[in-house]
Amino acid sequence: MPPNSTSSPGDHHANASRKARSRSSTTSIWCDPRLSPKIREACRVAREAGYDYLWIDSCCIDKTSSSELSESINSMYQWYGHATECYAYLVDVPPGKDPRLPKSKFRSSRWFRRGWTLQELIAPTRIKFLSKDWEVVGTKYTLAYLIDEITGIPEEALLHEKALDTFSVAQRLSWAANRTTTRVEDRAYSLFGIFDINMPTLYGEGERAFRRLQEEILRRVPDQSLFAWQYVYQGPDMSEQPIACEVEYTLECIEWSPNVLLASSMNAFGADSRDIRIVPHAVLDQLQLSSLSTIEYTPTPQGIRTQIPLLPLSCYFPQSATIEYLNEIPGSQWYLAILGCEHKSSPGSLLGRVCYISPSGTGVDLLCSGCVDVSPTPSRRRRQLDLFPLSSATMERCHEHITLKTTYISHPERASTQSANWDARYKPHKTINLLLRRKTRDSLRAQGYTAELRGPDEGHPTTHWLTLSGDDCTITVEYRHTLENAGHRLMLEADVKMSRHALDEAVEIVGNPSSVSWEEDPVMLPWFPMLYMKEVTFTLAVEKLTVKLGLGWAAPSHYYIPVGIVTETLPVESSASLQLAWGIGAEGPGAGGEADEQDTGAEAGASEGGVLQLDNGLDERARLFAVLLRIVLMGFVPDSYGQLLLTHKLASHVFVDG
Repeated sequence: MPPNSTSSPGDHHANASRKARSRSSTTSIWCDPRLSPKIREACRVAREAGYDYLWIDSCCIDKTSSSELSESINSMYQWYGHATECYAYLVDVPPGKDPRLPKSKFRSSRWFRRGWTLQELIAPTRIKFLSKDWEVVGTKYTLAYLIDEITGIPEEALLHEKALDTFSVAQRLSWAANRTTTRVEDRAYSLFGIFDINMPTLYGEGERAFRRLQEEILRRVPDQSLFAWQYVYQGPDMSEQPIACEVEYTLECIEWSPNVLLASSMNAFGADSRDIRIVPHAVLDQLQLSSLSTIEYTPTPQGIRTQIPLLPLSCYFPQSATIEYLNEIPGSQWYLAILGCEHKSSPGSLLGRVCYISPSGTGVDLLCSGCVDVSPTPSRRRRQLDLFPLSSATMERCHEHITLKTTYISHPERASTQSANWDARYKPHKTINLLLRRKTRDSLRAQGYTAELRGPDEGHPTTHWLTLSGDDCTITVEYRHTLENAGHRLMLEADVKMSRHALDEAVEIVGNPSSVSWEEDPVMLPWFPMLYMKEVTFTLAVEKLTVKLGLGWAAPSHYYIPVGIVTETLPVESSASLQLAWGIGAEGPGAGGEADEQDTGAEAGASEGGVLQLDNGLDERARLFAVLLRIVLMGFVPDSYGQLLLTHKLASHVFVDG
């Protein structure tokens, strides 16, 4: 009431009564046991700091109203950004402890792993962290370097020293890659403010929310690092290695599943994405790739149409490398998609995304993601690699092979199936069931092999047997698996044996190596869709036979086994090389003794399965006859050269008729 106004004693009494009731009402609210302790303490902290109003996301949004919920989600980043001060309550951090200690509870707080807290951490200028007893632990400014260590978010972003848009799309997505939300859709919805994007929320769409977010980023943000997910090669420049390089790489091109260019989950933007940066426009001009900064993406019924520069994959790797293409995608369809971004390990080098063009039923070229399994391991950490740096020297060398192609990014798979498959890849194994696909059986049958896969029995609960039966040989693979760490660690070993058929006998041939193994311990990561292909080589009389074995994730506790057989004819150019190829050594002058000594040695060697020593003066027909004999000794039964049929007993009674 104004000081100079006139009032009666009754008026003063009424005013005092109202104030008393107001104080009593306020007191009763704070003492009401129905009030959440979190709300009570939060209001106390804000009131003691001199604030009149406090907004709490958990109780200030009517989640029963879809319109209010959608509006709040699209506005939340701005609300946090315009707040005078924000409080972050860390219920799992005790008071009085130094948060900087190596194993402090502050470092391991769940608050730093929640999806929604990412924007709560970045948007506000001032944040005060409170312990579980509502004591101040520190502020964003005093703990910025520590928060950088915990979250991987640079101090420049935390303290607004650099605009958020100066950080690449891949880098910003990496900040959210290891965060979790109760609803899978919220992993995408919580990033609206991080990318300055507004879009409707559609709960029930699952992982498709992340797909919609990526499509909106394509339309709004001129940054191709959105395609730079998974693992970056960080070793020496493979493309610039000399042809005579001592290391001979074997490369296996593998399709990603699902077969789209965009990532199917935010988890794909892991640690490597954290160090991916946008390339300045001047660098693109220098490389004659200024079109990368103006690429357009047009939605069509077939998918998103775009033009992107592609470099044939075979042009990048050294000529000494052996490139193998799995499944049915030919080598001419594999490329590196040139992206306008770089990795910190290779500054100034654009990144090339491993991809392939898959023809669709509508006649359009679908651009799909893939990876390359490199053996021996060229990088410190990974064999399966998705991105390779393209130096300026490589770009200049391969410039004539780079083409700008019109391709399509296909629509996503059915959301329910895609989401369920991705979630299933995190589940532990209870046992292991091996599967043999029909196309694998058909491929082996086309090579003359019948495949039979037998599962575990009562006496061997962790063993599978694969038998490949051919006309003249049988290959047996015995798989044995071990599960540890409550089904989160898988070890599988395969013993490979071969026997050749010769008349009524079977000769066993030892492979190199005789067994191969796989081991996977993904910890917080999903099971890999395809483990490395392993090889066992059998050197025969006139050929080298290589058995290729793989392991591909199919479902929890189920793996399919890719199997391939490659036969290579050994080169034989002269009689001397024939002798070496078959193990028939001709001694030089002075090496031989008397004729009877040579005969005795030949007879003894043959009876023991050794090497026949033949006179160096024999003509070519004699040498050929000896080669055919050696074939028989190794288990072959020729159907030519007079239908030669010899047994091991004949080996000591060989006569050569010139």
